[in-house]
Amino acid sequence: MTDSQSLGSTFGTRFLGDKDPIVPFGWLAGVTVVTTFVLMLLGAYTKAIGAGLSCPDWPTCYGTWIPFLQPEVYQDAAYTQWQIFVEWAHRGLAMITGFLILGTAIAAWRRESLSRFGRLSAVFALGILPIQVVLGGLTVTEQLEPLIVTSHLGAAILIFGALVATAVAARER
Repeated sequence: MTDSQSLGSTFGTRFLGDKDPIVPFGWLAGVTVVTTFVLMLLGAYTKAIGAGLSCPDWPTCYGTWIPFLQPEVYQDAAYTQWQIFVEWAHRGLAMITGFLILGTAIAAWRRESLSRFGRLSAVFALGILPIQVVLGGLTVTEQLEPLIVTSHLGAAILIFGALVATAVAARER
């Protein structure tokens, strides 16, 4: 085994396993729950201020990942800079949350002390995540079709509930 393989194995075991983890699993699960909840609130706020289509394309926003670095892109937009920022921030937080969900699911699966229910609830949240991403994209490309927007919220609620269950299971002794 090379030094880099050893380092990777050690990091993977420490970060995702039971033995002296770098990030305690309960903390990771809790941060993921809170981030998911904030993402849901930001999504509701995005809809409430009429900013759901302020980034007219997906997954980019005006053909770029960071529209604020290219002001000419949004100067003639039908939306305010604030609306564009909120929609863009929702997408960015969604990406971060997705990675947290992935990390939580991997850590839950590898955590021997976590109940089977805790493991399965984390994997369930991860399983719904690709559906949620597709629904998020369809929300934009299908011009806020009510059934898609509602399904997007429904999938978010399922993910949130599964993550809460995971976090609660992590607290059980």
